Amino acid sequence: MAFPKQNPKIPEGINTSGDNPLKEFFILLCGILLVICAIATLLLLFSHQLAPLIPFRYEQALADKFSQLTGDNSSTTQTKIDAELALQELGQQLADKSALAPDIQLHFHLLDEPDVPNAFATLGGHIFVTTGLLREVPSENALAMVLAHEIAHIKFRHPAQSISGGILVQLFLSIVTGQNAVALQNTVQQAGIMTALGFSRKMETAADQAALNTLEQYYGHLAGAEDFFEKMLAQHQQASWQAIFASHPDMRQRIEQIKSRTQSTKTAATKALDPRLDYQNL
Repeated sequence: MAFPKQNPKIPEGINTSGDNPLKEFFILLCGILLVICAIATLLLLFSHQLAPLIPFRYEQALADKFSQLTGDNSSTTQTKIDAELALQELGQQLADKSALAPDIQLHFHLLDEPDVPNAFATLGGHIFVTTGLLREVPSENALAMVLAHEIAHIKFRHPAQSISGGILVQLFLSIVTGQNAVALQNTVQQAGIMTALGFSRKMETAADQAALNTLEQYYGHLAGAEDFFEKMLAQHQQASWQAIFASHPDMRQRIEQIKSRTQSTKTAATKALDPRLDYQNL
């Protein structure tokens, strides 16, 4: 007579690890963090490839949400209005020589920041120039180089690349951490305002080269293109202003590259700055 076989007795502690629970928790935590970092990195890489393919009208629609970028015009004087119109006129003329995509529209704004010599490009084709920069540029050619540089950022969709990566990563982190939608919206708005600070050195170098091409198309030469940068370098020796251009190539190297291109052109004419743009006496 056959008897049914009995299962062997399971040894005690077979499902219990001999390692310290804190060690296992630390390994698990590190693994999760590595996965999160890997996903965030992939999102950044993916966004930079995708951003130039996004229709420009979507970027414009997002930029419309950042109405605070245009600043407070309640104290705008007729002089400032005339200066902004002159800035827009020069900017549009340069844009016509920049080989922009047909759907890209540019908007030039003058910011009343007399102590900050700066210019930056942001979402939706908006380019901002401070009155402080107008005080420093010695000629139209010097100003044109700055404007053409910012136009190139728009041409290459650099603002969209910068902010799209931030949005995707922040969205992913908000899902992981349970961040609420309001906090995410605030992050997106801040990213829209500060997108100019997110440009890489590679982007800046590409914008410089494209700007020089634009000036050659517009003027037929590059005379005066380096004047603003030389003036900044001479006045401040890469001190307080350096933070503004922190992501840009080394200023001395930048000037040398412009001069190298300038030697290939024969005409050496620098146009006087439009009186409407003269902020020396404000």
